[in-house]
Parts: sequence; C-alpha cells; structure tokens
Amino acid sequence: MSQPGRTPSPHGEPAAAAAHRQLWLRRCSTWSPEGIDDGRLRAVESNQQAAERARSTVKPYILDDASAVEYQRLDLMSKILDPWTRGYLRAVGVGEGWHCLELGGGNGSIAEWLAAKVGSSGSVTAIDINPVLLELAPAQNLSVQQMDVRTGELPSESYDLVSCRALLHQIAEYAPQVLAQMAAAVRPGGWLVIQEPDFHLAPTTEPNIWARTWEGVIAWGLANGVDWLIGRRLPSMVTSLDIGQPQAKTDVQNFRGRDRGALYFQLFLAEVRDRVIDAGHLDAATLDAASALLDDPNYWTQCWMMTAVWVRKPPSEAS
Repeated sequence: MSQPGRTPSPHGEPAAAAAHRQLWLRRCSTWSPEGIDDGRLRAVESNQQAAERARSTVKPYILDDASAVEYQRLDLMSKILDPWTRGYLRAVGVGEGWHCLELGGGNGSIAEWLAAKVGSSGSVTAIDINPVLLELAPAQNLSVQQMDVRTGELPSESYDLVSCRALLHQIAEYAPQVLAQMAAAVRPGGWLVIQEPDFHLAPTTEPNIWARTWEGVIAWGLANGVDWLIGRRLPSMVTSLDIGQPQAKTDVQNFRGRDRGALYFQLFLAEVRDRVIDAGHLDAATLDAASALLDDPNYWTQCWMMTAVWVRKPPSEAS
C-alpha cells in the first residue's frame, strides 16, 4: 500500500524508492560478473501477491524478502558473507550424509551450497517466513518450509547441523527461545552454528554524518524489534544453552565506495530511508549525505562486524 503524499511506482513503491530501485538494478548488473539473474528476478516479482499471503500475524519483519529490491540486497549480502559462512560450516565438518536445518534461508545461497555438500545421502531443510526465493532453488535434496520461527516448532534431536545467519537480530525479543529450539533440534554429536551482526563499530566511524546515520538507524531498529548489536552478546547467549563449549570469532569487513559493501549498504539505506526519517530518528540531509559517501571510491570505512558462534552437542552415551 502506498503512503499518503507519495507517488507510487508500478511496483507499489514510493517514487524515490522506485528511482533507487532502477538505479541499483542497473549498477548491480554492471558490477556483478554474473549480472542479474533475470529468471529469478522475474519469479520474485511475479510472486508478490503470494508473499503477502505468507506474512505472519506477528509483528512483520522490517524488510520484504519478496521484493525485487530486497532480492538485490540479499544477493549482495550473500556474495559478502557466504565465504565466511562456508568457512565455518567446513570447519565443523559438514559433508556427505549430513542432515541439515537452516533457519531464515533468505535467497537460498547457503541452503544450495549445503545441499551440494551433503549429497544425495544427506538432506537440507530450509525454513523462512517467506520462502519465495528458496523455492527457486533447484537442489533435489532440499526441502523448503514456510514458517515463522517465532511461533513455529522444530523437531527435537533431528539434525546433524542447525544454523542461521543474520536472523536473530531481526527477532531480538524472541531470540532466546528460538536459540533454545535450535539447540534442541540438534541431535547428540551434531553442531549448532550461528552468525549475527554487531554494529557497535558504526557509530564510532568517520565522518560524523556516517556515524550519526548509524546511530539513527540502530535506534530505529531497536524501536522496531531489531537489534543490530546482538552479535556482541551472541557467545554468552549460546553458552547459556548449556549444550557444550562454544567457540566464537568476529569478522570485520573493510569496504570502500562503490565496492560490494558500499553497494549493499547504499541499497539498504535507500530501502529504510523513508521509515527512519518519518520516525524522527534522522533527518533526510544527513542520511542522504551518508549514502552519497558510498559513491566515492576513495572513501573507506568499517560498519558491521559478524560474530560466528559454533558448538557441538555432546554425543549420547550409547554412541
């Protein structure tokens, strides 16, 4: 539904957002060696009505995984984070015959990778509140389920690996109980692997307009149930599950204007811009100036850290 006083585009977006959408579709296609996956993008756009029906009656997520703009953001996020995620999954030994569960599967990049790793003797179950993108994945050993993890239930002790990435911060109020369910779904001897963002660095960066923008975005997120600082607490949260001795590592991305990280955050800022401003957390001039910094290839910054925590549930005595 369009907002009063804003001219909607054919996609139902405000005119400013529609302009950003066209700009970033063009820029992502020229930046990415693979270009835009037109088939997937068309499927995403054609599933808008189905996506609306899939929405939970619980407080909605702040970003729409089924929108064409969000598809581009998720694609960039996967290109940035997948190497880290795959490294952690390799480190715990995921391989042939494993049965895996991924929560918040997003665009399916990790689910597809896992499906290839576990082979025909293994399986991957990917869950998302809106599985429109996941359902486009071609893997034969991948099962896709629509579920709101805040209200759904997971089977007990059923998987060799249970994982999620950048999910818990979106459902911060429910994170402890979702984590507990994830831990319970790991079979004895299996692994729990979690990655979540920590934006504590962002308000300390330069120049001041970049720091102020992130102060406003983080505050807006907290007011909407999103905790972009949760990564710093993640190791202690997993420790409190008392299922083993967790290990943790935090990765930091340095990025410069016009590279993948800059494209990702400029697209993100365009997507949340009007809501952050309308809520009074930031003025338009500051946010737009911060976004403009990301057009400068000589501008370097840090913004997010990603904390990974992994823990093995002790094997049963019988094994």
